[in-house]
Amino acid sequence: MVNEVCDDLRDTTTDNEPKYFATLFAPSHVGKSTAVKNYQEKVAVPEAIARGLVPADLPLDEQIRLQKLVVHVTLEGGATPRSLCADILAALGDPRSARGSKNLMLRRVYDLLSTLGVELLVIDEIQHLAVSKHRTSEDADLRSIERSRTSEVTDTLKAMLIRGVVPMLFVGIDEARPYLLDDIQLALRCHEEIDFGELCWEDPEERRVFQDFVGRLGIHLAKEGLFSERADFLHADIPAALHEASLGRLGIACRIVAKACMHAAKAKAETVTREHLSKAVDTFAIPRGIVKTNPFKREGDARLVTA
Repeated sequence: MVNEVCDDLRDTTTDNEPKYFATLFAPSHVGKSTAVKNYQEKVAVPEAIARGLVPADLPLDEQIRLQKLVVHVTLEGGATPRSLCADILAALGDPRSARGSKNLMLRRVYDLLSTLGVELLVIDEIQHLAVSKHRTSEDADLRSIERSRTSEVTDTLKAMLIRGVVPMLFVGIDEARPYLLDDIQLALRCHEEIDFGELCWEDPEERRVFQDFVGRLGIHLAKEGLFSERADFLHADIPAALHEASLGRLGIACRIVAKACMHAAKAKAETVTREHLSKAVDTFAIPRGIVKTNPFKREGDARLVTA
């Protein structure tokens, strides 16, 4: 779904015409940022290589950084129009990203987006438009300042869309939705709201996405030199048990795997095994209340048969 919407936004790119945006709002640790990186890796990088924009013999992370077809920007906390420009400029590779007045920085943003041929701008952690709203301040003047700051940033984003600079994908937690869509002018420019909750095991396509993700995790552990042997996270009941332990959230699955890596490294193992994953559920997922029982220890459950 994410890839299809990103393709649609890029296909609507026409010079000097107002652009549209899509939203990806979901709880923390469901893999929103991972989905964006996956699109860069699977779609943007191959296109950039085919167009001769990025060398084919570089490491993948370097190719993702160098390609500018799809640019991923992560907002800093307490965003302002100036910090928004600085974050975008940094993602575009501007060595003076934090220098200049707001207006000069915004002009550089426009120029670089055009010069580099950016086709999609992803703004992540969009809740940082008004991070201070999460505080329970009783100060009416402070709340007014916070609302004004949020409005200034959304007005900057709105102006970029209306001026036809580049289509955008806004990514954040569910609570960030009103910051954008309560503005009627912005809401009218929304191409689609992506439904991106937990991945459902019973849905064949969503199950495939989860299995593909954890399978590549096992490959990367060896590829990055963390272990001498590749971890087979697609063996037998591992994908289904890991899905249940993570509630179908890719971010939590990563945290469980990271904890399993620690157990494997402590045991001086050559790779991460099912036993390490099970121990990670006991020491990470259960103590944090993510799940109450360990699916790796429950045998004979029909659900734990990889489809």
